[in-house]
Amino acid sequence: MFPQFFAAIIVDLMISLTPYSLENPVEVSEEDYNKLVQMKEKGWSHCDLKGECLAKLHYLRSGFSQGKISIGDFNEREKKLVIGYWNRGS
Repeated sequence: MFPQFFAAIIVDLMISLTPYSLENPVEVSEEDYNKLVQMKEKGWSHCDLKGECLAKLHYLRSGFSQGKISIGDFNEREKKLVIGYWNRGS
């Protein structure tokens, strides 16, 4: 068990959805991240919100880097997410 001081620090950790962006970082709490990646009312690849799309891309890329999905599945899912979000207003 961590002392209370450390527990407070752990709670405040944020997940960076844009790890390479220095000028426009987007960070969410772990709780919000988990909610965003589980949104699938219109299918998992559908995103209405920028944060939702970024969280799902982060989740997908993390899974790929850990070897959980193949390169073909990764490319197909990433393409669906990006194109779907890009065309959402069309």
